[in-house]
Amino acid sequence: MKLIYTIIKILILLVFLLLAITNTHTVSFFYLPGQNVNLPLIVVLFGAFIIGIVFGMFALFGRLLTLRSENNRLRAEVKKYAHLSEKDLTPVKTETPATASDTAPKA
Repeated sequence: MKLIYTIIKILILLVFLLLAITNTHTVSFFYLPGQNVNLPLIVVLFGAFIIGIVFGMFALFGRLLTLRSENNRLRAEVKKYAHLSEKDLTPVKTETPATASDTAPKA
């Protein structure tokens, strides 16, 4: 799994480098109405990439908190029941009493 993540990171880096090399033109970036700055296209693309990462992290943050609280609850439950032995957790088997039909002679 670590190898797959490394390969994906290298591919993203190579795509980003390819974009940086081929897109050296300057573009006007309007950050406020009437306010602009001329930046290389790769800087604008990199900024959009970083903003996407930040928004993605914010989107996953709520789920992370939910999973963390569930994990803490389950850890507390495991700790609570840790003192029980395996013998205490196995169900007790009870034998059913013999009925009159079981003891009757078969013809």
